[in-house]
Amino acid sequence: MKPNLPTAWAVFTTFRPGVEAEDAVASVSAQVDGVIVVDDGSGPIADETLDRLAASGVTVHRQTVNSGIAGALNTGIRLARESGAEIVITFDQDSLVPADFVDALRATYDAATADDVRVGVIVPEYFAAVRQARGEIASYGPAANIIQSGMLLPLNVVDSIGELRADYFIDLVDTEFELRLRREGYAVLAAPGLRLGHALGTQYRREFFGRPVRLPGIPPEITLSTPFRYFYRVRNRIVLNREYLWTAPAQIIRDTFLDGIHFVNALAVARPRRALWRLYRAAINAAIRGRTGRMPDALQPVADCIIWDAPVLDRKKR
Repeated sequence: MKPNLPTAWAVFTTFRPGVEAEDAVASVSAQVDGVIVVDDGSGPIADETLDRLAASGVTVHRQTVNSGIAGALNTGIRLARESGAEIVITFDQDSLVPADFVDALRATYDAATADDVRVGVIVPEYFAAVRQARGEIASYGPAANIIQSGMLLPLNVVDSIGELRADYFIDLVDTEFELRLRREGYAVLAAPGLRLGHALGTQYRREFFGRPVRLPGIPPEITLSTPFRYFYRVRNRIVLNREYLWTAPAQIIRDTFLDGIHFVNALAVARPRRALWRLYRAAINAAIRGRTGRMPDALQPVADCIIWDAPVLDRKKR
C-alpha cells in the first residue's frame, strides 16, 4: 500500500459461500491492507470455502447464528478496527472488484476532504448497471439510494453516528445509514466513472395481473427477491418512513411509491398469493408494534412455499 494513507481493510459478509466468494476476495486483497470475512451462520456447508479463505491469509470470523447483513457488517467493522483499520470498504460475497477500485475510492475521498467536505461514505458511481450518482459529477458528487457493497466508510464516522441498524436484519440497511448520515450533516458521495461488477438476480417482465406495466421512469422488468425478504422489505420500509419522512420527504415519498409498485407486482405473480399476503400483513403488524429483528420462525414455512409465476426475461434478447 502507498505510505501515509489511512489504513484500509475490506470487509466481506458471506452466507453459504462458494467459489464466487473466493474470486471476490481475491479481486480486492492486493488493494487493501487486510481482508475480513464474516460468515453469517452458514454452518458446516461452508467449511471448505472458509478454510481455503483462511489459508490464503484472510481473517475469517464464523458466526454460529445468522445475525443479518447489518449485524455481520458491524462485526466485520469492529474486527477491522481492532486490526488497525481507519477506513473499511464493505462488499458482498459475489462482488467482483476491478483493479485500482480502492485507489479510485481513496482519490475521491481525498478530493472531497481537501475541499473540507464532511465525508460520510463514498460509493462507486455504478453498481452493476445501477447508477448511484445524482446529476453530472466531476472529481466527486452526491449519491443517492446507495448500495453498501463497494462502500468506503471512515471509521470516525461510525464513532460519530453509530453502527448499521442490526435490528433491520436485511433490506434497507444501507438506505437507513445513508439517510442518517445526511441528517447528521455528512455528505454521501459517488466516485466518478467507477463501477463495481455484481451478478444480477433473475429478472422478470413487469406485469400487473397478466398485463405488461409501462410507466414513465419505471423499467419494464422487475428483479424479485427471495420470498422471505418481503417481510423485511415491507416492515423496514414502514419503520424507515416513520423515522425519516420529515428529514428526507422527497426521497421517502418517491421510494415508497416505487416500493409500493414493486410490492403489488410481487403479489400479482406470487403463488400462492395468500402466502405472500400473509407475510405482508405480518410485516405491517410488526412495524406498527415496533418489532424489529429477525422474522418470526413461524413465518419461514410460509415464505418457503412461495414461487414466482412470472415470465423470465431472456437477457440475450434485450
